[in-house]
Amino acid sequence: MLSHEVRQYGRQWHKYVPMMVWVLREVLNATTGVSPYLLVYGRIPRGLLAILKETWSGEREVSLSLSQPVEEYLQDLRVKKEAMTQYATDHTRKAQQGYVSRYNLRARHKRFQVGDQVIVLAPESGGILLNKWKGPGVVKEKRSANSYLIDLGDGGTRHVHANKIRRFVARVTGCAVVNNTDADFGRVVTPANVVVSDLSSTRIEAAKIEHLDAQQS
Repeated sequence: MLSHEVRQYGRQWHKYVPMMVWVLREVLNATTGVSPYLLVYGRIPRGLLAILKETWSGEREVSLSLSQPVEEYLQDLRVKKEAMTQYATDHTRKAQQGYVSRYNLRARHKRFQVGDQVIVLAPESGGILLNKWKGPGVVKEKRSANSYLIDLGDGGTRHVHANKIRRFVARVTGCAVVNNTDADFGRVVTPANVVVSDLSSTRIEAAKIEHLDAQQS
């Protein structure tokens, strides 16, 4: 949202930040089911345009004095916040159960045995956001139900979660190495072996050199 404000308003973008923050605070959160404003203040957020409309239409009377004592206001605020917290907790629990159900719909447990060849998803030197599959390595030990010690041949072992491990089964065809069991990228097709002569002259069509004699050819 901030980059959109900068592109649209240029050097005046900072003047629109308060309105952008207000929008973020009054919108309903998908997990809690309530807005951040409601959780903090215990009431539905009402912007300047809503207050101005109610004042002009006579629905709301602007008063310079407090409508209730401070003690009563704080007590009422505490009751509202407790109610909103309970509602947000219940809604969050239901939303998280939905997240887990959708995530586990096609999820499968990964199990490896000691001695299996695997590849490991590990960060590059450029940062943790630059990950790359490394290996193959060997499973040395099972540390827990979902984690293993992997030896990548660099002089040490790594404690890796199963989500970052794939089984490596290699098949050698000519000079190509492919993974038979990894279906994430679709079916792996092995090209047919094509015998090509090392002599370039044998790959020239005869019709193109028929005007040459034998020595020139």
